[in-house]
Amino acid sequence: MLAGVQDYSQTQTEPGWLTKLRTQAVADYATLALPVFEKINYRSWPLLDVQAPEVTANPGLTEELSARGRETNFFSVGDTTVRVKLPADAADQGVILCDLRTAIRKHGDLVKANLFTQALKPDADKLTALNAALMTNGFFLYVPANAVVKEPLEILQLVDQRRPQNFVQHNLVVTAPNSQVEIVQRLGSVGTSDAIVHMVVEVVAGANSHVSFAGIDNLAANTTAYLNRRGNLSPDAHLNWELAEMNAGQVIADFDTELRGRGSEANVKTIAVANQQQTQGIDTRVTNYGPNSVANIVQRGVILDAATLIFNGIGHIVHGAHGSKADQENRLLMLSSAARGDANPILLIDENDVEAGHAASVGRVDEQQMYYLRSRGIPEPVAQRLVIRGFLAGVVTELRSPRLRKSLMSLIERRLADDND
Repeated sequence: MLAGVQDYSQTQTEPGWLTKLRTQAVADYATLALPVFEKINYRSWPLLDVQAPEVTANPGLTEELSARGRETNFFSVGDTTVRVKLPADAADQGVILCDLRTAIRKHGDLVKANLFTQALKPDADKLTALNAALMTNGFFLYVPANAVVKEPLEILQLVDQRRPQNFVQHNLVVTAPNSQVEIVQRLGSVGTSDAIVHMVVEVVAGANSHVSFAGIDNLAANTTAYLNRRGNLSPDAHLNWELAEMNAGQVIADFDTELRGRGSEANVKTIAVANQQQTQGIDTRVTNYGPNSVANIVQRGVILDAATLIFNGIGHIVHGAHGSKADQENRLLMLSSAARGDANPILLIDENDVEAGHAASVGRVDEQQMYYLRSRGIPEPVAQRLVIRGFLAGVVTELRSPRLRKSLMSLIERRLADDND
């Protein structure tokens, strides 16, 4: 792997600090352990069956494929960046949006100061080291001090499965003090080849900045994926994660936010649907380091057929984070006797002057609700979908973006309809 990584870095004329980071990551990869996902045995999955990065020719885009990214601010297919268009008011304020390759070349100091330095370290575990060694592209967003981006920035990244190839991407968001931005990232697939996906997002939020990050992951059934979203918050920074895991393949997801500054706040809302034979394991952790910091986790999932869905929610208040709050709610709805689900709330409290609480439930469809709907002539599949919509509505209706709410409900309907076909 080492020779291939160094050859790729040289071909891309990457700076010495990045070549050094990749080289060290290769060495760390050989000795680091895989991350632990409680109650998920993913070690037989082919997540490590990826090769050293290489420069590949753009296979071209059909008109239909190009149309999918026409209304976006950033659109990529595989390693190829197709479209970057920043709103005029954002550009006038000095906001930077580009692909990671361009950012390394044109904004190297910003990338070097934030890539794998704050929200995530390259030696965190074997999968993180692999991403550091093999990452090829992604998006880079920088919002300068006092800038306010009024419209949501739409990001569309498609795994190119029109031919076998790696998808190892790294996305970096940096917000300077007193800035504000909303991001909607959509991760999807095109093509039918099997794919291994490694996708990382780092959000480094400066003091009193406000970041809303919505992620809709809709990967195809023949994908095996590791999704990693990390946040690092300075004093009084706010980060709202709104995440929808609508994947059809095998997925482990690691969502981890560190409240480093006094008065910082993170709210994590996650919705997931698992069906057929798939497994999805989602770890969501928020760690309170700063005094008077606030952490809220809400996760809701639906499981059909013989699928498995695991929610691990971890709230950790470290010693010294006095006056902090940590709360979480994890709920699963099972619609099949063959389905497997676990909702595991974990609170780690190392400080006395704090507030913390959790709730968890795993249950089946309410038979009385189903009977009521069926007795009014509603077919069972439709009645089942109505119950599911009601179960998820408590989270969906609280999403900030009306467009996101509408898009997510449409996607949920399609997943449930596919299950009944």
